[in-house]
Amino acid sequence: MSLAACLRAFAGGLALMASACAATPAQSAPDNGLIACGDMLARNAAYVQQHVKTRKDRKMVMRFASEAAMIAYDAATDSFTVLGIDLVSLRNVIEAERGLPDDTAIYTFDQTTDEEAGARIAEARACADRYLG
Repeated sequence: MSLAACLRAFAGGLALMASACAATPAQSAPDNGLIACGDMLARNAAYVQQHVKTRKDRKMVMRFASEAAMIAYDAATDSFTVLGIDLVSLRNVIEAERGLPDDTAIYTFDQTTDEEAGARIAEARACADRYLG
């Protein structure tokens, strides 16, 4: 075997090894429970984000009894902001790890409440905990 033939065989072997290493195992299609959880995370995150906007809009016309009351209101709004971002992040992690399809839905809600936002946050986190482990 000539030197050129040996180099071609060596290069072919390297190319084969490189392609084998670069290939990633195919992700299996997500199950219906996972898809439903991903949809709920997206929907509940949208609800919380809309609730934050509603709280900020509402603050513009509210009269607070004291500065402390206004600070407490702002702190609750900031907390909802962070928790809404957390739901988006949880969905993004599940999407990356489990192969969820992108969420392209547009969610709108007639009204929002603190209680409903809290319940949606708890529901979404419980769902996400099943898939993040």
